[in-house]
Amino acid sequence: MELETKKRFVDNGNGTVTDNETQLMWNQTDSFQDTSKWLNWYEALDYLKELNLKKLAGFTNWRMPTLEEAEGLYNEEVCIRDTDRIEIYIDPAFSPGGGYSTWTTKERPHGTAAIFYYRYGHGNLGNKEGITKDSVRAVRDLSGAAPKPVKHLGGLSSGRQTS
Repeated sequence: MELETKKRFVDNGNGTVTDNETQLMWNQTDSFQDTSKWLNWYEALDYLKELNLKKLAGFTNWRMPTLEEAEGLYNEEVCIRDTDRIEIYIDPAFSPGGGYSTWTTKERPHGTAAIFYYRYGHGNLGNKEGITKDSVRAVRDLSGAAPKPVKHLGGLSSGRQTS
């Protein structure tokens, strides 16, 4: 008898995707797909407030992902196509046609925050008020626990810089 392998990402059939590895639930679409607009970091926060007011899939604890959570979606073995019809490396349980990046909670000095790019598999800094071609992927914890601390990722470390 062959054992069935449990899929990591499961389409819940209600506009959400569950990650069985991290116990996170993601919005199946991103903010660009939902609003037809690119968002700066502050607009992304407003978008998340709206998702919570609308109770997406019955929940009111949608938030911006940490840099580590965003990076955790990246997988070069699978892909879907973004709005520009270019490959982004996230599971096909997510809806194609969105942006190729997500804003994260990782704020840095000088009005910047980390963005993770699903086309390229790395993070970068963006001006939080800037006009950009970025979006946000909403996430929530299934356990109700707070997000785990972000590990060091290149020049976007989660810890305080010391001299």
